[in-house]
Amino acid sequence: MAAKIENLEPNSPARLPFDIYSKSLNALILVSLTGIFFVSIFYRPADTNYFTICGFKAMTGLPCPGCGLTHSFCAIGKGEMLRAIDFNLFGPLLFLAAILGWVRSACVLCDKTEPVAALDRFIVRFKIVRRTILAMTIFGIVRIAWLLMHPSSDLQNSPIVKLIGLLKG
Repeated sequence: MAAKIENLEPNSPARLPFDIYSKSLNALILVSLTGIFFVSIFYRPADTNYFTICGFKAMTGLPCPGCGLTHSFCAIGKGEMLRAIDFNLFGPLLFLAAILGWVRSACVLCDKTEPVAALDRFIVRFKIVRRTILAMTIFGIVRIAWLLMHPSSDLQNSPIVKLIGLLKG
């Protein structure tokens, strides 16, 4: 099937530079997500004093909207849903999206095009990606505002809180 996402919504000006039904692309997605699921089950990251690759958190001491997703996925992998939500509110939702992506890729590889097309139409029709990005951005802003209004002991030594202290005089 050589259809691309622009065929799902005829009036959409957006065009992807790759075929979303490509077997090699979907095999890569399937293998990658399988790896993420295995890591989520077997890896237990440290709760405190851990290394972060988030540049925003390293520079400001504040979490970005994606901070805590690794911890959240690992908690989900162990069946700890409340803990997963505590690490990042969007962790369970994005884990579910990853499961759907895995199933979608498996369907593409098995030439089951009807469920793939139905899922793609649903995602495009309800603007799932755009709404998820907007919701995560709002979540990130609210979480940062909350942390700045109610700073924890960990946040007291962050660069942003020190800067705010200097500006207050």
